[in-house]
Amino acid sequence: MVKKISPPLLLAAAALAFHLFAGFSFIRSAAATYDETVHLASGFSYLRTGRYVMNIMDHPPLSEMLSALPTLGLKPQGFTGHPYFANFMPYHYGDLFLYHNSVPAEKLLNTARGFTFLVWTALFAGLLWLFASRLESRAAGAFALCAFAGMPVFISNDALVTTDAAAAAFYFASFALGWLFTAAPAGEKGGRAGRPRLLAALAGVAAGLALVSKFSMFIVPPLVAAFWLADNHFWPRRKLPALLGYLALYAAACLLVVALVYKFDLGLYWEGLSATLRRLETGRSSFALGRHSLQGVWWYFPAALLLKTPLLVLLAAGAGAWGLLKKFRRDYLWLLLPPALFFAASLTAKVQIGYRHIMPVMPFLAALAGVALARVYASSRRGAWLASVLAALIPVSALTAHPHYLAYFNQLSGGPANGYKYFVDSNLDWGQGVKQVAAFLKPRGNPPLVFAYFGVARPEAYGINYTPLGLVSNAELRGTGAEVCGMKEVLLAVSATNLQGTYYPDKKTFDWLKGRAPVFTAGYSIFVYDLTRDAEGLERLAALFDREGRNAEADCLYARAGK
Repeated sequence: MVKKISPPLLLAAAALAFHLFAGFSFIRSAAATYDETVHLASGFSYLRTGRYVMNIMDHPPLSEMLSALPTLGLKPQGFTGHPYFANFMPYHYGDLFLYHNSVPAEKLLNTARGFTFLVWTALFAGLLWLFASRLESRAAGAFALCAFAGMPVFISNDALVTTDAAAAAFYFASFALGWLFTAAPAGEKGGRAGRPRLLAALAGVAAGLALVSKFSMFIVPPLVAAFWLADNHFWPRRKLPALLGYLALYAAACLLVVALVYKFDLGLYWEGLSATLRRLETGRSSFALGRHSLQGVWWYFPAALLLKTPLLVLLAAGAGAWGLLKKFRRDYLWLLLPPALFFAASLTAKVQIGYRHIMPVMPFLAALAGVALARVYASSRRGAWLASVLAALIPVSALTAHPHYLAYFNQLSGGPANGYKYFVDSNLDWGQGVKQVAAFLKPRGNPPLVFAYFGVARPEAYGINYTPLGLVSNAELRGTGAEVCGMKEVLLAVSATNLQGTYYPDKKTFDWLKGRAPVFTAGYSIFVYDLTRDAEGLERLAALFDREGRNAEADCLYARAGK
């Protein structure tokens, strides 16, 4: 007799199917984001040469190599003899690798993205099911999958060649496996004596994988060790010498993973970690809710969490946390404390450029939402219908940004169209909207435009004829030779990050555009304005060319404005 599949499991299956559809839609829609060229080229060079040189001071190599792995089968050129490689110029080398290769850029990038997306989706889904179903119930595991599948932060960031998804996955895995160790039988004799040892070793492996995914994960081993010691102190299950033995096994497994990935050059890991901590301490320009900062503001990540997380997930996760605290048992600390501690640490961050930096919190929110929905589902027949409807509505909120899931903002902000008013950079605009600009221009005869672009994707690779102005890029984007003086219509495209002046000394550089309606918005992140018959706009644009010392272009625009 075939066992009947429960409604929560059917909902989870449907939600995961949506997740796959949404992720691959996003992959097809997005041009290379700001750091992808570096991560992909660096990962490929590590696999091809066996040497860690290109990006090793900024990021550990695991996630980059994993993403680059399927591109080996495409047999692209490695350019390891090029001066960009020899002189450790990561963005120049990344641009060369992606846009000047024998393999088309789209094929190279999207092959890596598709593989990356499937790996992280499978890992997150497996871990959420394991943690939520073991901690609470199978229904909680199913509803946690529903929440995960409808969260745009996973749809977008899991599908990019970056290090954020890897860090979030292994942070979550470290505490899920850490909890399973504490829940394992404490006896040192008998047939199940090996289970705690295996779980301690697996938790150590997960911690090691976190360490070699992103430098911010250096906090994982001491946190897990502290959790084990505190748990055993307040709820004794093992004798201290035995626990210390398990901790030694955990540390050994963690260290072995780091050593293997770094080819036993642990000094290289330490150099990269030290360099990253020094860099993060200096701060960076950021924009949030109309305010610019160099050293960060404590409310950046709370505001980002509030505006970029689906409201149903936030509400359900809050209800889940409250429910766990009301009927508390020690196991619940493993679901409540890790995200709380990571989020608390984020409040002190001086580099505030994206919601993705608190991605390690997100799997825990999905699990907490799953717990809340499962309890509503189990409460009554009416509760079962309510929980099912709420779970089904989570992806509906994500669809408001389809297929531009990186730019998702929830209903509190007014949706993704208003996102640029609150946050920019990798919250919304990471250079990925170039493909939509090209699609807008093509039916108009592909006219040239002035492009104030934030990103590293080559506009010309997508068919855009442009001259750069106020460009913010680590790649050398010199334009296609489009002449302002010969433009029949004056089109100006401005990335949202530049519209808000995030990286300009003059933060009001493009404020004059904010009262003008764009003729097109590319993926909510790049605004295209037609200034052809806008005398004041032409004069303002001319002043910007003058500011860059491009007087001939400025004179043409002044003349066109009647000045």
